[in-house]
Amino acid sequence: MFANYLTVALRMLVKHRLYSAITVAGLALGLTAAILIGLFVHNELTYDRDVTDADRIQQVLVTATLPGRAPEDGAALPMPVGPALRQAFPQVADMTRVAAQTSTVKRAAADQDGALFSEQAAVADASFFHLFDWPFLAGDRATALDDPNSVVLTAKTASKYFGDADPVGRTLSVDGHLLRVTGVVRDLPANTQFAFALLIPMDSQANQIPDYLRQHWGGLMAMTFLKLKPGAGPDAIQAGLPAFGAAIPPIRSSTGEFRVGDVFKFFLVPLSDSHLHPVRGTMVDGISPVEIAIFTAVAVLVLVIACINFMNLATARASLRAREVALRKVVGASRGQIMAQFLGESILLTTLALILAVALVEVLLPSFTAFLGKPSLAFNYLRDARVIGCLAALVLVVGGAGGVYPAVFLSAFQPGPVLKGNSGGTGAGGRLRVVLVVVQFAISIGLMVATGVVYRQLAYAQGRALGFNKENVVVLTDLYGPDLRKAETLRDALRQDPRIVAASLAQSYPGSGTENNMGAHRPGAMMDDAAVLRQDAVDADYFAALGVPLLAGRVFDRRSAAADTLTPADPAHPEKTRHGGLVLNRAAVKRLGFASPEAAVGQPLTLPSNLGSAGIEMTVVGVVEDFHQASVHTAVAPQMFLVAPQSYGQLLIRVKAGEMPGALDLIDRTWHQMIPDRPVPRLFLDAQLQSVYEREIKTGQLFAAFSGLAIVIAALGLFGLASFTAERRTKEIGLRKVLGAGVADIVRLLVWQFSKPVLVANLIAWPVAWIAMRHWLEGFADRVSLNPLLFVASGLSALLVAWATVGLHAARVAATKPVVALRYE
Repeated sequence: MFANYLTVALRMLVKHRLYSAITVAGLALGLTAAILIGLFVHNELTYDRDVTDADRIQQVLVTATLPGRAPEDGAALPMPVGPALRQAFPQVADMTRVAAQTSTVKRAAADQDGALFSEQAAVADASFFHLFDWPFLAGDRATALDDPNSVVLTAKTASKYFGDADPVGRTLSVDGHLLRVTGVVRDLPANTQFAFALLIPMDSQANQIPDYLRQHWGGLMAMTFLKLKPGAGPDAIQAGLPAFGAAIPPIRSSTGEFRVGDVFKFFLVPLSDSHLHPVRGTMVDGISPVEIAIFTAVAVLVLVIACINFMNLATARASLRAREVALRKVVGASRGQIMAQFLGESILLTTLALILAVALVEVLLPSFTAFLGKPSLAFNYLRDARVIGCLAALVLVVGGAGGVYPAVFLSAFQPGPVLKGNSGGTGAGGRLRVVLVVVQFAISIGLMVATGVVYRQLAYAQGRALGFNKENVVVLTDLYGPDLRKAETLRDALRQDPRIVAASLAQSYPGSGTENNMGAHRPGAMMDDAAVLRQDAVDADYFAALGVPLLAGRVFDRRSAAADTLTPADPAHPEKTRHGGLVLNRAAVKRLGFASPEAAVGQPLTLPSNLGSAGIEMTVVGVVEDFHQASVHTAVAPQMFLVAPQSYGQLLIRVKAGEMPGALDLIDRTWHQMIPDRPVPRLFLDAQLQSVYEREIKTGQLFAAFSGLAIVIAALGLFGLASFTAERRTKEIGLRKVLGAGVADIVRLLVWQFSKPVLVANLIAWPVAWIAMRHWLEGFADRVSLNPLLFVASGLSALLVAWATVGLHAARVAATKPVVALRYE
């Protein structure tokens, strides 16, 4: 019996090649999308789960709540938190801290060849490899970070610097400090939240964490992980964290005196779930469960469209199988056997589609992983039993979902009427087919609307919403220590070239992810009532370099440098009052209670002093428009700018439009002349800001790709239905032509038949997409409005696809000579 079913199925595939090809192609495209998304989702859900005892490791996160600011979660914690937690809670067996930094690395001693490299490094406690036990290819994992002058390399980094030679015992110069290689760890897996080329001990001289922050409770510096004792749970620690924070003595900082427990709320997240908590201060961006759900839903929706194609084509061709079903029943076949036959055919088609899909995944996977910016995703469908099981389950689910209704529908035919020729099921199932076409196009239109909204918001977020001009700006980063002493000379040298519009030294740059805060209050107010403002040290050309609009007063000026510059602190005489000028943004004007930007100009403000004096007396010299220093997901923070050369660390260079190649050559040559022992640490501001929105950009691109794929699959199904409908109405078309109907009349008739479901699909897709995208946009502090034209354009696009798909085929059929149509049986 099985052989007979298989023979019949293969004959039907060959006889009706067009419909078979459409069904297999649609299912293959849907399965390809599902497999690719499935690999991505699986990768995101398995971060760091291969670490031994991962269930005992907890990451400590913090919710920081600054006065006047919305709470914000972060992964970077004050340095003393980890050791204090280990001492306070007996459930903690071990603890480690890790922080990212960028280091200048070169081969040392006899290996010196003069080559300098900028590497992504990390500093960690010696206990790091006690918690994270990635395999070591060389060296002893247990003691690899015990020596302050040691360094551990990944396999790729070891090969880069030492080739095939054994690197253990060799030396590297890291930020000018000679470190001995004590271990080589396997390259980090694709699904880990850590990213580094080399790992340095926390107490190494190459550690870039400032000394004063090592014991400071106010600076957010390092990720912190706890490993619990066997059998201990995190609940007791979580319950004790509020008391832990409250017990920390008050500290005095640039924002005034505060209690750590009031500003920082610590909480635990299991290691296996920490990637699903996207927060600031991580090495690798996390992903929210909502995003995982969205991608999973897209995969399911694309598969649903492919299954609908199969159901529509199978029920539309019911008349071609009706006599076969009737004859099988006459000779004794039960309805269950007939259903099994048609379900088997569905699974056969799905299996063929899966084979094609696996081939497509093999071809597309390298590009897909490169697009995601991840190491290659594993797709071991020949060796991994779990992958084989998932693919088999996918075939059964998709084949069953696509074939169950056709099987029920076709097996219900009664032999008598069919064999008498009274009914062949020609018109049966028509209403369901219309409903399914509506569902297909509603999904496709909804995905198109979502894609359009995502792209509009991202364009807005990277353009007008920023509040400054990000184009043609080069940034030289991390100018600390000796480099900073040369930075002013470097800036002044670049300013002399006509290709440079402006060059400015600053404490940070938009998109850097760093933030410093300081309290400020108006005269007469108590320090406890100080407004916490974001604080950036900048020089006179900063606002010109970024193109920030001035609202009132003036910005810093070289001619007023002496009055604007913050008076240096004098430790010998802390009672001396320090002075300087301030520029506020619009949000700071509002936060400080001034009636308008103009009203703020000329007003005094008091800042706290870390030296214990009464404060620093500043004067507001100007007000600028708000602009974003980070993502537009969050509102612009109240901000003040001051001139404090000792705090500079970045050089922002605006280049004249069209002069970038020559300007870059100038920047590189000037840098190498002044700072020859370090690679040029330059980046482009627009690229840096784009990386801030990288996740949203890739989400939009994936939406675009999969919504386009959904339209293609829906169009394939529509083409198959139109082809079959035209074929079944061949004689009707011939009669209409004999009675005077033209080709245009016939095309209009068939096109209108398939336009109605698409129009109805719009009525379903528009409100659903409106609600979903309005909810998504609420995650942005600055956002676009939902433009009704976008919804209309998506609906018209779907309608045009339907017209093109049906119209071209209808025109070919309508052009057939009437005599041929009238002879059709």
